[in-house]
Amino acid sequence: MEKQITSADGLILWSEAFGKPTDRPMLLIMGAMNQGIFWPDEFCQQLADAGNFVIRYDHRDTGKSSTVDFQKHPYDLNILTQDAVAVLRGYEIKSAVIIGLSMGGYVAQLLAIDHPNLVEKLVLISTSADQRPYMAATMGRANQVFSLPPPEEKLLAYIRSSVAHPPQTASEMEESLIRGWAITYGGSRAFPREQVAATLRLAAQRSADPTTGFHHALAVDASPDRLQSIKQIQAATLIIHGKYDVCFPVEHAKYLEKNIPRSQLKIFEMGHSFMWSWSNEVSSATINFIKQ
Repeated sequence: MEKQITSADGLILWSEAFGKPTDRPMLLIMGAMNQGIFWPDEFCQQLADAGNFVIRYDHRDTGKSSTVDFQKHPYDLNILTQDAVAVLRGYEIKSAVIIGLSMGGYVAQLLAIDHPNLVEKLVLISTSADQRPYMAATMGRANQVFSLPPPEEKLLAYIRSSVAHPPQTASEMEESLIRGWAITYGGSRAFPREQVAATLRLAAQRSADPTTGFHHALAVDASPDRLQSIKQIQAATLIIHGKYDVCFPVEHAKYLEKNIPRSQLKIFEMGHSFMWSWSNEVSSATINFIKQ
């Protein structure tokens, strides 16, 4: 079931729901630059089959949602959080289980901090309370010092190579993106190349201008950390993290667990991205947590 939502500033946000509207509401918030379809259909259906009304959506500047002239109308994580609120209100949901991945985890944290009445339970996947080490390293400010570690060198090497030798054709772009996705996976399980490639092709078909997703980096970079504010989170929280996360080493997850009062941490033998390769484990952990 697809539905168009109007944001607080008049943009259109594409959304899609799985399951029965009378079941427990669950909002999935994707990471930076990526469309809602990167929450795999099978994953969404698993959650729905467990008795949840599961909603995924495209952030502004991705997929079928509106694009923004960022120079004229800059935005930050607070605005992206207001988009999430708009999606909940568009479905007339008063409270939901909020699941956020990577940048979606930043938004999920802000929802729990600033809109605690909207958050029944919180699931934070492959994310952090402080995006600054990642942003500084990936935007050429690696000499800055933070309390949490930066991303791994192999990710930074990929970014530098992509900037130095940008893809020139659609096929080169696809291959470059696949290489980047492969780096975000880790552990002993095979990289799900076929599923990632198919979803990248679908994403390309759904987007009028794929470059607008880069605005998310500017939005994140313009936003403060949440190192202290996460201590205000009241919702019971499950933190899921990969032992081999190249974006946020596991210390980021341990900080979340230490500073979110009612939290628990589950570490899997995965990398930053879980989709397809670890979907069953992540969905099972989420379902079991919700039942507690």
